[in-house]
Amino acid sequence: MVPYWTEKQAQDATVFRKFAYSKTDRFRLRKEAEILSSIHHPRIPRLLDFDEGRTHSELIAQFIPGVSMGSLLRNGEAVPDAWRSEITEAVESLHYSGWNHADIKPANILIHGSDAYLVDLDSAARHGEPYSTIPDRSFTPSFAAWRQVAGRGEVSVSDDLFSLALTDFVGSYRRHPFNGHSIFEFFLLGADRLSNMVSKFGKDLMERVCQQYEVMCRLEPSPVETVSPNWRKVRK
Repeated sequence: MVPYWTEKQAQDATVFRKFAYSKTDRFRLRKEAEILSSIHHPRIPRLLDFDEGRTHSELIAQFIPGVSMGSLLRNGEAVPDAWRSEITEAVESLHYSGWNHADIKPANILIHGSDAYLVDLDSAARHGEPYSTIPDRSFTPSFAAWRQVAGRGEVSVSDDLFSLALTDFVGSYRRHPFNGHSIFEFFLLGADRLSNMVSKFGKDLMERVCQQYEVMCRLEPSPVETVSPNWRKVRK
């Protein structure tokens, strides 16, 4: 799918244009247009138009002249504290409509002044849908929930909340809690290393990680031997 958060692609600086050419990308862009047309939240760009031609599809939406949170963090620049409440409210709006964003990460949060915006909804997944049946499943492993990475279970609000907690940690400490690895890989470290690392996460992320472990135990028919419930003693 063609990158689009650039003013050069818009004839009018108040809009951005996003193009899709392959069958999968056109399906995802149509889904994004459907979601944007049904959600009206000040921290999610407004849909202005959507068109499907013979060779490609085009989405036109409100242009946000911001910089991604990921770019700000990499450059050592400040990120306004208000992003947490603003993005949380935007995510809740999606959840209320029956959708997970499914790719929450610093790169998909735009910062403009003191405001934050949630963008790039083409990876969104409908609540209750089995991950194994999603034809266009797309996510970022280092910020995805265990169900997403493993492709098991159904889309759940808790998956987005885990990604949001990870993003919050990265925003606060400017490092990835799993050193850039996925939660799936993290659970392969073994009980001793898990206990040592989880104890440094802070209450919110620690609870989310423990929930992910419980999800894995329910859905994984043969949990790897290197993962032991003993590491969860750090919660007490």
